[in-house]
Order: sequence, then structure tokens, then C-alpha cells
Amino acid sequence: MSIPSKPTLLNRYHWKLAELPSGSGLVPAPFTLRPAGEQELEDAVRVVQASYDLDPDWSGCAKHINQVILPGLRRAFEGEATCLFLLHGNRVIAVSAYDPEPADGIHFVTGPCVLVEYRNRGIGGALLHATLEALGARGLTEAVGLARPGTPSAKFLSRKFGGQHLPIPAPMVQPTGAESAVAA
Repeated sequence: MSIPSKPTLLNRYHWKLAELPSGSGLVPAPFTLRPAGEQELEDAVRVVQASYDLDPDWSGCAKHINQVILPGLRRAFEGEATCLFLLHGNRVIAVSAYDPEPADGIHFVTGPCVLVEYRNRGIGGALLHATLEALGARGLTEAVGLARPGTPSAKFLSRKFGGQHLPIPAPMVQPTGAESAVAA
């Protein structure tokens, strides 16, 4: 018997990239940050899937993850990958995929996804800052992301670096999968 999926309500966040503080998203030692290679999709999927699967705040949202987030991640690797990896040695421990020209207006495909055993070390914030910088380097002046209410991402990360909660409600993904949205 499968566990039913519940609606996924998401809050919308906005950053003005010109106001992004420089140097405030330093990657803590001994970790390194680099762009994902075009052939590294499976590494990205593994980390993103594990990040959501092991996060109790995303429990019951498998349909949203499988129908929205993972396909968006795969699209990030079509052509030039728009994905950042954070590594511990050679191991990919965090991923952030982004879209500089999103059809739905949401620039964060996955949001900072950090493996559970590496959380609370400043990695998510560093990855968020690097993603915002990467979007700014593509000529964007603003970036938009989504976060599930009540999650650490909504409480802490989405408000970092000048992120503002927008009162406009984000699309809701019903268990029927009728609408789509992405999450940070």
C-alpha cells in the first residue's frame, strides 16, 4: 500500500541580485564548490533525491518531487548544465540546480539540497549564495525561488542575502498533479 501524497503548498521568495552581499557566502573548509559537468546528472539526482527523501518536512510529497523537481533537474542537464555541486573530497554532498530563463518565473529548480549528514555546517547558505551569484552572472537582476512553509529552507535560507517573502501565493501541487511548481 502506497502512502498518499498530500498537496504541496509553497511560499515564494525574491532576491534583488544587485543587493547581494559579496563574500558572505564563503564555502566552509574543507568543502569545495564547482559547476556540475554535463555528464553528472546521476550524481545530482542521487543527492537531490536523498535530500528530499530523508527530510521529514517533505514527507508525503513524493508525487511533487517525482513529477516536478526531478524532471526540472534533468532539464538543467540538457545542453549546458546549470547546476552547482558542493563536494567533500570527491563526494558530491550538496546540489543546487537553477534556470536563468524559467518559463514559470521560478529560478531555483531544486534549491540548495544538502545530504542530511552534512546539514547545519553553513553549506546550504554557501550554496544559496553561489546560486544567486551564478544567476547574477547570467545577467539577471532578480531571482525567485519557492520553499515549503515551515521547513528550515523557508525559515532560514530563503531569507538570507536579502530574500523577501512575496505575498503572492505559489501554485499548489495537488495529489492529482494537475499543476506544477518547483521548490527551494
